[in-house]
Amino acid sequence: DGVGDDVQPHVVPKSESALTLLKGDRDQEFHFSFDKVFPPSVGQESVFEEVSELVQSALDGYNVCLFSYGQTGSGKTHTMQGSGNGAMRGVIPRSIQQVGNYKKELERDGWEYEMKVSFLEIYNENIRDLLREDKAAELKHDIKINSDGRR
Repeated sequence: DGVGDDVQPHVVPKSESALTLLKGDRDQEFHFSFDKVFPPSVGQESVFEEVSELVQSALDGYNVCLFSYGQTGSGKTHTMQGSGNGAMRGVIPRSIQQVGNYKKELERDGWEYEMKVSFLEIYNENIRDLLREDKAAELKHDIKINSDGRR
């Protein structure tokens, strides 16, 4: 398809849901559509505002998966984890804060609330637990899924 050759493609955002890859000296174009395309100028808060409804859906009992995909160095981990406690916080710490605030509201009304969450990174067919900071986070996790989709 030409995208994987040695020449680095140039990404051109076309709209809020589409982008084009321009391929070097051969003037090849590859068009892609997504639910949302964020330009490099968008901050962490704007990204989280876009996905915070998914967090609320999870709190409402729905299964939710937020999938960040891209080449190495494109900013996926930065977007998900961020840095510090201020404006550069990523999706994970902002989601945890949203969940914690919701839990406090329910507990004030006498509810008991139990939740489970996982944040994983898949890189070179290895899975890393993004919520663990110790060496155990680097352990390889084997996931086996049968052809019928069951574990």
